[in-house]
Amino acid sequence: MRLDMNKIIYKVCLTYLLIFSLVPAMVSAKDAARPELKQITLSLSPKDGLSIKSLKLTDGREIIPPSPLPLFSLLLSEKLFSAAGIKPEASREISVTLTSGHPASPGVSSAQELLEFSLEGKIKARLTAKASAYPGLSLVLKLENISPEKVKVENLVPLGEGPDRVYITAGLPNKWPHYLSRTLLYRPGHQPIGVLLPDNAWHLGFCDLEVAPGLNLVALARRDRSEKTEIRRWAATLEPGGFLEYNLYFDIHPADISPFKGLASDLLFPPEPWFDGLRLMFQERYLYDLEKFDNSLYEREDLKWVRKAYLMLLQFAWDHAYYDRQSGRYTFYENLLAWDKLVGGVDIYAIWPTWPRLGLDQRNQWDMYRHLPGGLAELKKQVAYVHQKGKKYFISYNPWDESTRREEHLQAMEGILRELDADGVILDTWGESSREFQAMADRVKPGIIMYSEGMAVPKDMPGIVTGRVHDALYLPPLLNLNKFIKPDNAIFRVIQLGEGRFRREASVAFFNGYGSEINTMRPGRPETIEEDLSHLGRTLKILRENHSAFISPDWIPFYPVLEDGLWANCWPADNKIIFTVFSLKPEGYRGPLIPIREKPGYHFVSLWRHEELKPEKVGDRLYLPAELEAFSRHHLDTRLEGSLDCLAALPEIIKAWRYRDKIAVKLATKPVEGRLVVTPGNPSYQARKAVFPASDLEFSLWEQFQGKGEKVVIQLFSAGGELLDEAVISLPVALPRLVNPVRPTPRAERAPEGMVEIPAGEYLFTTVGNPDDANPVIPYPEKAEGEKILMPRFFMDKYPVTNAQFALFLKKSGYKPKDPTNFLKHWVNGKPPAGQENHPVVWVNLEDAEAYARWAGKRLPTEAEWQYAAQGTDGRQYPWGNELDPTRCNHKTGQTTAVEAHPAGASPFGVEDLVGNVWQLTADVYDNGVYSYVMIKGGSYYAPEASIWYPKSGPLPVNRQQTLLLISPGLDRNATVGFRCVKDAVQK
Repeated sequence: MRLDMNKIIYKVCLTYLLIFSLVPAMVSAKDAARPELKQITLSLSPKDGLSIKSLKLTDGREIIPPSPLPLFSLLLSEKLFSAAGIKPEASREISVTLTSGHPASPGVSSAQELLEFSLEGKIKARLTAKASAYPGLSLVLKLENISPEKVKVENLVPLGEGPDRVYITAGLPNKWPHYLSRTLLYRPGHQPIGVLLPDNAWHLGFCDLEVAPGLNLVALARRDRSEKTEIRRWAATLEPGGFLEYNLYFDIHPADISPFKGLASDLLFPPEPWFDGLRLMFQERYLYDLEKFDNSLYEREDLKWVRKAYLMLLQFAWDHAYYDRQSGRYTFYENLLAWDKLVGGVDIYAIWPTWPRLGLDQRNQWDMYRHLPGGLAELKKQVAYVHQKGKKYFISYNPWDESTRREEHLQAMEGILRELDADGVILDTWGESSREFQAMADRVKPGIIMYSEGMAVPKDMPGIVTGRVHDALYLPPLLNLNKFIKPDNAIFRVIQLGEGRFRREASVAFFNGYGSEINTMRPGRPETIEEDLSHLGRTLKILRENHSAFISPDWIPFYPVLEDGLWANCWPADNKIIFTVFSLKPEGYRGPLIPIREKPGYHFVSLWRHEELKPEKVGDRLYLPAELEAFSRHHLDTRLEGSLDCLAALPEIIKAWRYRDKIAVKLATKPVEGRLVVTPGNPSYQARKAVFPASDLEFSLWEQFQGKGEKVVIQLFSAGGELLDEAVISLPVALPRLVNPVRPTPRAERAPEGMVEIPAGEYLFTTVGNPDDANPVIPYPEKAEGEKILMPRFFMDKYPVTNAQFALFLKKSGYKPKDPTNFLKHWVNGKPPAGQENHPVVWVNLEDAEAYARWAGKRLPTEAEWQYAAQGTDGRQYPWGNELDPTRCNHKTGQTTAVEAHPAGASPFGVEDLVGNVWQLTADVYDNGVYSYVMIKGGSYYAPEASIWYPKSGPLPVNRQQTLLLISPGLDRNATVGFRCVKDAVQK
């Protein structure tokens, strides 16, 4: 008997040697670059149970963990059991060294004695080596129920659970709303957080921990064969005599190697060491579901369009929003675009005319399409309409339809797709597609997508380029590791409108970088739908505009953050990095969060709040600040929990600044067919915006947006709609905006009669407000503090417009104001007062003055033009110099004087009567969203002094500003306000 056992062991070992001699040919280049795990020495001892005693690497190093590592832990009939509790049958230590997946135990007990042990007297366990196409070490743990009762096994974690290691296992209760989303990721020093695993791996166990400085051991457990065992998602119940097998996979990885390249290597800090173990097992090994990933479907150009699709609408054919049976008409056409202003439009429309009506009679699923009102011809018309609007159209397929009228499925599906010119198929009840189905679709036309009801598991992902997070997961975990396994798989989270609020669902999909499927099958359309759709639209806009980042194969789940209870995913692209941030802190958060490095030529922006960010220093690192809104604590564990932020590192392409009411933009690079989008306030699909070609530009805020917005967001997009850069200019509250743009006059070669030439020149334009009122209730336009302006040549009236000139205007033009209240109130019988013909005209309002200017072929001067003409180029305070000289002007005489009465008060350019006689209207009219006013200059003869609350008047410095609030002609006409005109000149 002993001889036979030795023969068996010999044959098994020989088989392992043959298998593993082939493994190096299958090793990836990435794996070949790192030292591999060559041997594990296991020890079964009375003291430490079944544990890993040492590791040996291919570079010759031997690693002895600081303390023995239990081979695994599990829940045995709901009681935590560790391999450290396993005792050898004999009270002595047994050691075995496993090399490349096969046992080699010179000088120790036989393999049978070594690999068999008992768990609590209920389970007989056997450990054997297993061949694998990947590096590392693979074992099979067979658990056999030797008790007379059922035994439940779950939560098997290789290397065991523990506060010093990162591991994944079920942790939430097996009840609603978590009964389909129980798995948690545990990290030292952090609260555990939910993760979503592939449908065939919800039970898996994962562990990663440091075994030596700079070196981590990573392990994965997957269930395999079973007999007489009830398999549930997380638990397996073994009948007496039943067995269950787990495959255990072990490998090592460096703990101090950054996975980043390019821009990411300059800006990012390395993730925590466990991330490389997660990447190794999930992204490189595909959870050992397949030996090689056939990427051919993902590389097809015709199928890549679906990656940029972030919103699908799936609709029953008997939905009132699709067809109104009362009127006998399709409402589809008017409702397809109903949510565009909230969500930016659906990318894919899908019709479902089959289940639950299918099977009431002999008609098959394809007959349901044919018998809709108008038949296939009408559906073809709908598809054409969808295509015209830039969207795609899917049909639905029920593979279980085998009892109705016989019609070969693939052939019928091909016919419907061809007839309608549809773009995809929803595969009901399936979690995968097949080469056969894709080949059928390819015969119809390029680009047809298969979309399964469930998410494909890794072994099926090569056959389908889309995925779906089912609404049966009422509160899906925060992190979807399916997206990590295959980042360019186009995933959609199902949002069931009839189930009420879905704010959290949109947030979690956004956090994971994928889109949503609005499913309208369940009846009920809550009143809050527009509020939640608006939130969904906010996430979709960022997803669509940063698509290149959200399909990055290098994305980092749970990038390190400064505050627990907040999580960040990092999405590096070639020229930008995006961070999606999710918070479960009901109190909210505001402060430094994400470690970052600075790089010349890059800046940081919150794409969620549209604010420029400045990194804050904490210790020896810089951190990007985040701001997460508070929410009610009662919303925890509901679809209203959580809040978002989205931070970005972007290249500094846009240089933008504000000059009073104008925004100037200069671009470092100008993308071909790119565009600049300018939004007053936060961009959204509802927001008003202005779109310009990608070039340098200048525009007036008032002309574009009137009084809206406390910020201006300037975004540069590529021709394909990718966000390249964003600049944010904050606007002061109640910013006065110039609302009266200059309308040039016909240009004159020389000065018309009564005007003087104002030569072109560089002018340092500086203004001041009332020195006794530093904080006026109604803010003045922002002070011009040393702004250099290139003033063009123009002509200005030598004097203010006089009563006589205005009387001539009235006679020649027949002008009559619509509202004559207080119009020329000081005139007598419609004529200027005797002896005041040459005094400045007053009791006119802005519209009266503009009417005169148009009649004269002139216009009112801007404030800068008036002040330049009065001041010259040397910055003097008064037209004649820097000191007030009462002899050179009307100095508070209490009445107007003739305009030519003070020739000594002329400016350097020869303009007279600029200060002290009457306030003079300019063309600069401002609106702050509440009030409108026009700027007046110069002061007047009337200077009340009994109170500080009166406006300062008399002859004022030419850089002094004063507003005239506008409301109606009767109140706007004043005894102290006149005007003069300017005319544009031919430039020399």
